[in-house]
Amino acid sequence: MVTVKLHTEKAILQSELRGLYEDAGWWPNRDENGILKLLVSGVAVGAWKDDILVGFCRSISDGIYRAYVEDVVVLSTYRNKGIGELMVKRLLDELKDIDVISLFCTEDLDGFYELSGFKRTKQIVMHYKNQRI
Repeated sequence: MVTVKLHTEKAILQSELRGLYEDAGWWPNRDENGILKLLVSGVAVGAWKDDILVGFCRSISDGIYRAYVEDVVVLSTYRNKGIGELMVKRLLDELKDIDVISLFCTEDLDGFYELSGFKRTKQIVMHYKNQRI
């Protein structure tokens, strides 16, 4: 059985989250110091099988008008078992007082997020990336 808990209920270690990112092939340049900072900003949710972190998602928010869902990731051996849905539901419960909650995803995942109540829009997503020396 998998349990879903807020980071404030069960701490997520930087090394555990880094392992999930590596399993997904995400964010190879994120270091543990940066991961620690993202864990303490916003709302973070972990999915646990016994004491093993098998899933993670988080949000960034102004606390009133807008929130963004980020980094929904499930360990590859645990995918397609409803864990992502449980985590997103818990995250949305925590954000229930926010006016608009958004996320960015690839087209192959839009059906997954529509099941949680998200709607596709015609907005264009643009990114600016700082160039670090």
